[in-house]
This record gives sequence, structure tokens and C-alpha cells, in this order.
Amino acid sequence: MPENEVPVAKALLEEHKEILDSEDFQVVLKALLEAYKPVVEEDVKRVRDAGRLRKEAEKNPPDCDDEIEQAHRIFEAFFTEEVALRILPKEAQETLGPIERWRWCFLHIRCCMVFGWLVCRGPRNFRAFVYYLYRYWLCVRRVIGQPVAEPLTAEQRADFQKLVQAFAGAYKPYLTEQLAVMDFATSVPDDVLEGRIDCEEGEAELGQVFERLHNPEVAEALFGKEAFAKLSQEPFFWFCRCWCLCAIRFGCCLARSRNFLQVLICLLLYWLCVRRCFGPLVCEIAKPSGCTEEQEIPVAGILRGVEIVGTAAGAFCSHYTLEWREGGVGPYSSAGIKYPGGAAQGACGLFNGTLGYLETFPYVDSGAVEIRLCLYSSQSGTPQCCSITFELQRNLVWIRGLEGIEAAEPPGIFDPTAQLTDAGNRVRAFGTRLRVVGSANIGGCSGQDIKRFTLSYHPGFVVDPTLPGFVQFWQVDYNTLLQLDASSTKIFEGALTSRWREMHWPPAACSPVWNWLQASRWSTETPQSFPIEPSEPPCPAPALWASTPLPTSNCHSGRYTLRLSVEDTGGGIKHDLQQAWFDNKDIHGEITQVSGLPPCGSIVLSKFAADGGDCLQPWPASLLGIAYDEYIEEGNTANPSDNFGGYRLRIKKDGGPWFNLPIPGPSGPPWGGPFVGSGRVGEPGVRCPTANPPAGVIPPKTPGILTVLDFRRLDRVCNPAEPALTLDRAHVGPNGEEVPGECCGYILHLQVWDESICPGLSAGRHQIDDFFPICVCNDLRR
Repeated sequence: MPENEVPVAKALLEEHKEILDSEDFQVVLKALLEAYKPVVEEDVKRVRDAGRLRKEAEKNPPDCDDEIEQAHRIFEAFFTEEVALRILPKEAQETLGPIERWRWCFLHIRCCMVFGWLVCRGPRNFRAFVYYLYRYWLCVRRVIGQPVAEPLTAEQRADFQKLVQAFAGAYKPYLTEQLAVMDFATSVPDDVLEGRIDCEEGEAELGQVFERLHNPEVAEALFGKEAFAKLSQEPFFWFCRCWCLCAIRFGCCLARSRNFLQVLICLLLYWLCVRRCFGPLVCEIAKPSGCTEEQEIPVAGILRGVEIVGTAAGAFCSHYTLEWREGGVGPYSSAGIKYPGGAAQGACGLFNGTLGYLETFPYVDSGAVEIRLCLYSSQSGTPQCCSITFELQRNLVWIRGLEGIEAAEPPGIFDPTAQLTDAGNRVRAFGTRLRVVGSANIGGCSGQDIKRFTLSYHPGFVVDPTLPGFVQFWQVDYNTLLQLDASSTKIFEGALTSRWREMHWPPAACSPVWNWLQASRWSTETPQSFPIEPSEPPCPAPALWASTPLPTSNCHSGRYTLRLSVEDTGGGIKHDLQQAWFDNKDIHGEITQVSGLPPCGSIVLSKFAADGGDCLQPWPASLLGIAYDEYIEEGNTANPSDNFGGYRLRIKKDGGPWFNLPIPGPSGPPWGGPFVGSGRVGEPGVRCPTANPPAGVIPPKTPGILTVLDFRRLDRVCNPAEPALTLDRAHVGPNGEEVPGECCGYILHLQVWDESICPGLSAGRHQIDDFFPICVCNDLRR
């Protein structure tokens, strides 16, 4: 036995020496050892004869059925009627009466022992647990006289499906807790070195899985609807279920035992557990108590809440309920109460275990809260209740997102690696001036109100809020009673980038009567200074403070981790992290030429017209230019580093409306789309000056083809449907006069944009526009 386990075991044995010396315990212990004896003797023979071991293994290799057969062999030999009666306290024997009355319970307890022994013999995944749950279900149905058909009936299949779903709900919190430990694995080495983790680690968590599986809904699926309706009327039914929980734990303890000294401890714990089941109703709440801070409880799907720990046990205890009220006055409420496994009420048989959870947000205000536990007995209509009062410390500290993407939901809201994505699940980048959105709301316990909150950034993606290198860029202090007076001054699901405003009344006075926080935007690319702005009349000027932009390296762009830190008046600090991409790099858009002509050049349509003006053939002309957005990380072409949005082209005749140009063109009548180019065009030949790209990486400036124009569209003969855009050809007038072809100025418009979210810009994104004037003459003749 490990050294640190010895004192605990020794104290347990000394405390219950009277039980160990009793005749009943000695008989039960001897029966347990006798049940193990044939199994041990067989293994001793195998140890003494290696040849025999090999031959036996080759002839009868072990399989799953052998394991199950061995379990039933041990517990059928051990758990006889005599052993069952000796385990029960005298008052229990008197209440239960002759064993013929409760034989189904006796046989069912044996199934419970076998189940606990099988699932705890080694590491099991969920699928393996379900396999043993199936064998447990078969065992229970058989001993109560409701054997499962082959194949299953529709009702039996539905019962087993319900049982598996319930077990998934009981097992999921265990996995969630393990994942949470791995997310913060840095603390585990210290726990091992300081003795907080030993060979007993994990037993309590596994026991909680069994407890969460112990509820009325599971019992109905386990026994079957009709059998449950009949058996649950027995006055000892819920005692039998409590006894089963003890038996499962007993079987599990035996499976994990490494020697017979530990087997003795398992039997003693089982003995005590059964007596607690048949004792008087025990109603106790241990936690929450004192000042309790609300936390995320993933196992119950709770964003903010508290775990309720205590004892709900005793003979004939059928179920329990939980309720709460604020300040210890007024009616009780069950809103926000959640029971283990998602049950509608609590199942008795818990000893200093999780009774349930109270989802404090949004149901409960901070401050004094009373929780009441009520136990119901199958023997009495009057519940036995107990209560506890604690102080609820509000803990709403998180970055919800950035302006434009504010819909992060749990678990992402508390996952520092969760990216900010749009409705299409694309990671988005942000730029220029924006609001950081979230909650900074703490308080409720005496001396632990909010003092200040700050926002900081760290280059790169990090997950540890205590790392050095965070740069503060925003701060809000709660300095006065007026600022703390109203709950509205604590930010919940609002702009964390807010600043104080003051309202003065009467107008002649300079002392503020109330303050409020006004949403502002943080500039990621330029420094900003803000005063606390007073209202009229003018009072002494408040001090300025400055927000810090992102570093100039890489043009204020790249991957960053934002940190929200909220400090209370007691010195406690809460952090939350949010990783985000920022893009403040230039976007390039330029029209350089139309078929070799520079801006303000003159074009005659005859140069492009086919066969002197044949409208059935295109009149192509290449429109060259650049549509380019710099990558957030040079060389990284994946989203969101590749943040290019697109470009579009338009044309208008002087004084007329705009007409979209098809891309890539040419396109004949009716000149349909697409009208948006989705890929970069050309090379600007420049990059962000502080990105420091390697020498020789940037190619020279090289225009590309933005689209191919079709000049038929500017000819009124070929395009009579758009008179506001076209030019008429030369022709003979109504009086025989010669009318020359029309000439007019045109403007080509290029717009290029990226997909960054930039609330501080009118377009809401990075965007550049370029205009290219030309003169066009229609020198063709009708």
C-alpha cells in the first residue's frame, strides 16, 4: 500500500474496530475471501507450471465471456442470502421482512456488484462502458423476471437506447473535466510533487459517474416501464436503489484492489455505505458557503453557476428537490436548478456528493442567496428540508468578440484559441478603429466590488494570461461611489472600450450626480487620447489618457491575443483571452491603361470595330491595372492572411449614370455579369514598409488584365438598349446634312476591397477607388 495511503486506511480501520470485530462482519469477510480463493488457487497453479499455462491459453484463449463468467462466479459465491442478511443492519432486516418479499432486490444487488467490478477492471472508453451497461441491463431484466427477447422488442430497444443516452449524460461531465485538466496541464506537475495526486486519483470522479446514473428515469429504463411501476410501489424500493449504488462502488473498489488488504478496506466501506442507506434521512448542504464565485460549469451546460454539494440519503428516501431565494426572504424558486444527469429531480443516496447546480446567471442577483434542499420519503408526505445561505460573487468576465463579430458562444467564449468567425464559419480579420465587446461585471461579496478593468494585447496567439509581454491599451477605473452606485455602470455584453461621461445637476454645480460609460472605439493603427468628458456647465478639465495602438511592425497587422483583466477591491484579478487577426495593411487599386492608352487618352471606335462595325462580333480592348491586397502575413496564402475581397469596374458617360462592366469580359448583349473579380490582378511592387520582407521577394510593379472591354457597348447601333452610355455614328441628317459621329468623355471606375471588418471606416472595410478618364469618338458610319 502506498505510503501516503497508509495513514488514511489505518485511521479508517481504527475508527471502525468494533465493526471489524463483529461476528457479522467476520462472516461476510470470510465469505468474500472464500469466493476469491478458487480463482487465486487456479492462478497459483498456473504460476507454478508455465507449460500448463501455455497449453491452457492455446486451448481456451481468454475472451469477454470469460471475464463476465468469472465476475458472476465470484459474486454468486460471495453474495448469498446469509451474507445479504448479515450486511443489513437489524432494523433493516425487520423492515424488509422475509427475503422472499425482496428477493428481486437481493438478486439485483448482485448484478450491481458485477457491473461495478467489470467497468473498473481497467481503463474503459465510452463504448466499452456501454457494452458492460448492456450486460448489466440483461442481468437486471433476468433476475426480476423480465428477460430480454432475442431479437429485442421495439419497447426493449427504446429502453436500452434511453439507458445509453442517460449514461452518455452521466459520462460526459467526466470527459469534460478531463479535457479541462488537459487545457491547464501546467498545474498538474505541482499537484503530483506536492502530494495532491496519488494512486487514489480518479476514484471520486468515477463514483460521480455512477451517482449521476442513479435517477428515476434510468431506473424505469433499467427495469422496464411495467416492472418499474410495480416495484417502485414497494416501500423499500429506493433503499434497494441506494444499496445498488453501494454495490456498484463495492465492485469497482474490488476491481481496483491490488492486494487483499485493500479488499478488506473495500468491504468496510461497503458495510458503512449500506448502513447510511438505511439510516434516518440525512439532509445536509456543504457547499456553496461563505463567499462563492459563480463559475462556468460545462458538465451541466451552465455559463455561470455554482455547484451544490451535500448529502441526501436515508431509508425510504425516494427523491429530493432544490430551490433558492435571494436574501433569505420571499418565495423559493426552482428556476436555474439542474440535477445530475439532466434528471427532473434528485435521486437519494448521495453522501457529500453533487446534489445539483444553480445556474446563477441570468436567474440570480449577486449578494446573499439561500438554497434549500428537501428530502421526500416513501413513508411520509412531509419532506425534511435544510438550507444554507451564501454570498454570490458575480463573475461575468469575458471578451465576447470585436465589433462586427459579437456572437461567440460557449465554449468558445472561454476558449482562448476560439477564432472569431462569421456566419459562414470563416475566420475574419479586423482593422482601423473598433469596439471590443464583452462583459466586465463582478461583485456581490463584501469587500470584493469592481475596482478597474483593463484591455491589453500580446503579439501572436497565446493561452496564458500571465505571460510577460502584454501591452495595455485601455483602462476604466471605478474610483467614486457614484461610479459604483448603479449596476448599469458595470459592463455586460457591451463595449469594453468605453469611457466615463459625467452629468451635472443643477447646471450651476460642478459635482457630478451620476456617471455613465459611453462606448468608444479603439484605434489599432494610431494613438488616441480621451478625456472624461463633462457635460455643461464646464468644470475643471479632466485628465487625458491615451489608448495604445498595435505595434508599427508589420503595419499594425498580424495575429494578436487580447486580454481583459478585471480587478476587485480585494485584490483579486480575473482574466479572459481572445485571439484575433488584425489587418491594417494597404490595399492597391489602379487602372493603368486601355489597350496601351494612358489616362485622358483618346479612343476611336473604328480602331476596335470588326469589319467596319459588325455588331455580331466583339470589339475587344484590354483594360490593364492592379487589384491587390497585401497578405496579413507575407507568404501565408491561407484564410484569413489572404484577406482579398474582390474588385469591380464601372463606366459612365459624362453626365450619365454608372454601368457595371462584366469581369473578365468580353460579354455581348445584354452585357450581363459576373460583375465582381474574385482574384488578385497584377503586382503593385510595394509592401508594408515595416513588414521587412526578404530581399528579392517583391516582384516589380506589373499591371494585369482587369477585364476585356467590348466597345460595341459604346456604339448606339450595336447597343440601342443603353442610350445613356452610347455614342451615335456619323450619318445623314433629316435635311440631308452630314452629322458627324459623337465624341464624349468617359470615366472608368475601379473599386478594390478586402474582407477585413473595419467599423471605423464608412465602407466597413478597407477599400480603394481609382478613376480613369478617357475620350471616346464614334467615327463609324451608319
